[in-house]
Amino acid sequence: MPVAGLVDIMDAMVAQIAAAVSDDYDVQVFAGVLWNPTPPTIDVYPGGLARNGETASFDDISGGYLFTVRARVLTADIEAGQQLLWRFMDDTDDMSIAGALMADPTLNGYADSLSVRDIGGAIPYPTGVDGELLGFSFTCEVLAGRS
Repeated sequence: MPVAGLVDIMDAMVAQIAAAVSDDYDVQVFAGVLWNPTPPTIDVYPGGLARNGETASFDDISGGYLFTVRARVLTADIEAGQQLLWRFMDDTDDMSIAGALMADPTLNGYADSLSVRDIGGAIPYPTGVDGELLGFSFTCEVLAGRS
């Protein structure tokens, strides 16, 4: 059986996140780097270090995929924006992004395993139009499953 590919895994991650966060808010969830977001937004893309060679196995060239998962919110209403960001960050909240991914670490069969690590704090993200957005990011490592 073939191994699940990068695009398949990203699409599965986005679908899982979107299902968890879209009940209460209209959240833009995107597979790839979203340059002109319509916040609140979450994008999933291969990070600065895209593969973890330490997890490579016999027939695996480069090991697990390392994805950056990033959430950004508007700062126009700073209180509402921050409260939404905290919900995205909070492991105990129904809108937890990491919680959404860990709810099915197989990503509907596209992954053998999934782990969340390096969860960052709130930081500003500059935009070309609206000034700055507030956001956070974390790394998600996915070992591809056999499809």
